[in-house]
Amino acid sequence: MELNQLLIKQLTILSIPEKSAKTVTFHPQRNLITGENDVGKSSIIKSIYHSLGADVHFDSVWEKADAISLLTFSYSNKDYMILRSRDHFGLFDIHGNLLKSFDSIIKGLSPYFAKLFNNRLLLKQSKTNQRIPASPAIQFLPFYIDQDKGWAKPWDSFEGLGVFGGFKRDLINFVTGIRPNEYFLLSERIDQLSAKLTMLKNESGVLVSAKKTVEKHIPNATFDIDIKAFKRDIDRLLVKLEVLKNKENEYRKNLIKQKNKEVFIDNEIAIVSKSIREINKDYEHSLNDLDCEITCPTCNATYENSMVSRFGLLEDIDTCRSLLSDYLEEKKKITKEVTKLENQLNLQVAKVREITDLLNEKKGKVRLKDLIQNESSKQVKEIFNRSQSNYSTQIGEIEEQKSGLEIDRSKLNNKERKESIISRFNTLIDLFLIKLNVHTLNSDWFSDIPLSVKSQGSDTPRALLAYYYAILFTSKEFTSLPLFPLVIDSPNQQDQDATNRNKIIKFIFDNTPDDYQLILGTVDLHGVEYDGHTISPATKLQLLDKDEFEDGYNKIAPLLDRLQASLIAES
Repeated sequence: MELNQLLIKQLTILSIPEKSAKTVTFHPQRNLITGENDVGKSSIIKSIYHSLGADVHFDSVWEKADAISLLTFSYSNKDYMILRSRDHFGLFDIHGNLLKSFDSIIKGLSPYFAKLFNNRLLLKQSKTNQRIPASPAIQFLPFYIDQDKGWAKPWDSFEGLGVFGGFKRDLINFVTGIRPNEYFLLSERIDQLSAKLTMLKNESGVLVSAKKTVEKHIPNATFDIDIKAFKRDIDRLLVKLEVLKNKENEYRKNLIKQKNKEVFIDNEIAIVSKSIREINKDYEHSLNDLDCEITCPTCNATYENSMVSRFGLLEDIDTCRSLLSDYLEEKKKITKEVTKLENQLNLQVAKVREITDLLNEKKGKVRLKDLIQNESSKQVKEIFNRSQSNYSTQIGEIEEQKSGLEIDRSKLNNKERKESIISRFNTLIDLFLIKLNVHTLNSDWFSDIPLSVKSQGSDTPRALLAYYYAILFTSKEFTSLPLFPLVIDSPNQQDQDATNRNKIIKFIFDNTPDDYQLILGTVDLHGVEYDGHTISPATKLQLLDKDEFEDGYNKIAPLLDRLQASLIAES
């Protein structure tokens, strides 16, 4: 087993509102999820990625279940558990110790997984145009074919991929080894230097413009201040200052209002957390001493320790946990609004300070009029020249650094290596197209690894399957990227005939490398023999089972408590 292999071991899905759960265990090599339509095959597959922060499309019925998922996986021979409750994530070791909590995928989970999997792919974020670590969806994308989107066009199996504009070419170059990890690290540094150069050049341009303006008004004479004009400037600044101060006061009032809300939410969170602990103690006490009576922690009333009472305690705990989740969401929104208002207030204070400084400066000019008149235009020009020289030095140094990094990056973008990789990809896809009985397409059209392959009718799913596997084999040969599970959902697309249905299933089993875990979801095997691990959900429109609720609840509830406690502490 490769040290950088990722294996899916077990998935537990829990719906507290529906009082049902489901636990599925996976084999480290081959896994077949089979059964009739609408028994939950795709829901199992989607929940794997949902747990890992790679968002998928669930139908409205599934979303109403408000499912909490717990995925056990191993990486580099070390076991982990990841818990997802709404948009909150907790990463645990196999003993249930919380390693890290996250309330954001892009800012939290993405960089953590990038570091864990040594994935240095940096992509440009659509909103900011800044390079950031690839999201879990991008990291797992080459290894997943969704039952709907994945068979229509490649690189589209997950939701939310629009966070990164034009990512496909970067991803293909990365996953096939055309541009390795180091290439994207250098690209990030080059982008940072480019942004700094732009800023310095803009500031330098403003300085040059200011210098020309000053030289027009004081060509070779001493300063001569027009007192009347100066007074008009002062009056305008005072009016502007008044407006700014009013705006500052408005931000302060809004900030105080949000801070008060934050204090209220914190108090509510503390109260609900305390209630969960107290009810948990009562529940544990009721289990340990079945003959005792239960005293309500709220009203001090005494109740018989019966099964109904104990279930009532569990209902109270679930209600508190749900309420706690709502409060945490509200806390997150309020914290974001507080941060926004604080930034606006700080900006407004800076503007007020700037106007105040200008007023003080102008008052100073009036008091020091005689001294200013003795200053020559030459001294002013020297100040501008020194500043301009400083900008020129900085710009030159950064351009030299950038040029050096671009040379280093160009060495990684080796033409011969690229041609070798493309040639190998073309050989592989031609071989796989033949195996899958696709004769309307070949690599003669490809001068580069394409973003997609175009075919017609029922040939399209088989051509796409050949394309995915050619990418997979090329990556395995030319990179040391992690060996993520290969997950294929519903390959029988576009009304395949009996011969081609058989070829598709046989191709998947025969051509998936042994060091990749395979998870295949399909209605049936179309005549292909298989004696490996099989997962067979059977109930129509009901993947989760009420009989599994207690086990699922006991497994997930303690981890959820630790996650929520961590989120409270961090907030």
